[in-house]
Amino acid sequence: IVGALGDLQDKSSGKRELDGLNKLIVEDAVRSGLLKVSDDLLFYGRSYRPIHLALASTTSPYIPGISGSEAHAVSFLNSIQIRLKEDDRWRVFAELSEDEKKTIYNGLMKYLSSLNFPPSIVNELVGKVYELTREEEWTPLKDAREYASLLNACGKTENEWIGIAIAMGSRGEILLQAQKILEEYKRRLSEVLEYLIRRENWQELKYIIAIDGGTMIEERMVSSASSILSSSDLLPEDKPLIMLATKGDRVKASARASMKLVKRGLNLGIVMKKAAERVGGVGGGHNVAAGAEIPLAKKTMFLAEVDSIVGEVLAS
Repeated sequence: IVGALGDLQDKSSGKRELDGLNKLIVEDAVRSGLLKVSDDLLFYGRSYRPIHLALASTTSPYIPGISGSEAHAVSFLNSIQIRLKEDDRWRVFAELSEDEKKTIYNGLMKYLSSLNFPPSIVNELVGKVYELTREEEWTPLKDAREYASLLNACGKTENEWIGIAIAMGSRGEILLQAQKILEEYKRRLSEVLEYLIRRENWQELKYIIAIDGGTMIEERMVSSASSILSSSDLLPEDKPLIMLATKGDRVKASARASMKLVKRGLNLGIVMKKAAERVGGVGGGHNVAAGAEIPLAKKTMFLAEVDSIVGEVLAS
């Protein structure tokens, strides 16, 4: 379940929930008492983080101006009259009333509209919460999505051994290390996303959207950033996203496509493989998500090849 959520398989049906074979696994886990499933707003740290920190830490979906900024999160919550404290104790999302949750949801829609961003972004906040019953309430391992985020952060920061240790049952000091890694990774990711949504490096070709992060995006973050942006309603559904990050004389490319395009026959794994090979690189992946590594000198040619191949597929 953690792996499926980390692979964003909860988005394949258009809803934030696991379906198909994953749903059978979920049902089995619930019957075994290992998993609790509920409907709620999917804020990061919903059961243990103060409301403003949970809101600021949420990057899926990415909320421009609020994700990554505690100050802006506090300002927003104050503006819609959500109490942050109960006496001297910080409140958490899990204890909010349904009316308060609706107020936050509607407030975010108005906030996004005021900035000329699509209010539909907040639809990504609604879905199934998968809680692992044997994990402690106060850790990111309680929520299966957060568990996946922690493992991802360990892998992306070359701390794979910590992620493996956590998955094998280590807690205590190892878990504290992992949490620090996750916090730093999310902080850096928020900075990257804030930079990317300025659209300064966006290039709209005939069939694709290309975002060139240059050296601003570390190659280890390009796949996470592309996944978040591609599912945030900030991009058109009818064009796949190709995000680039440069390191030395090589460029790492990460591609994402909507299910709408996949249903029209687009397979990004094949597209990236063909385009990369034509410019002396390597590529591959799945139909909705793929990647490639190419020579820096062939970056423009690579994007042209991707655009051409995508156009051929969609025209057929």
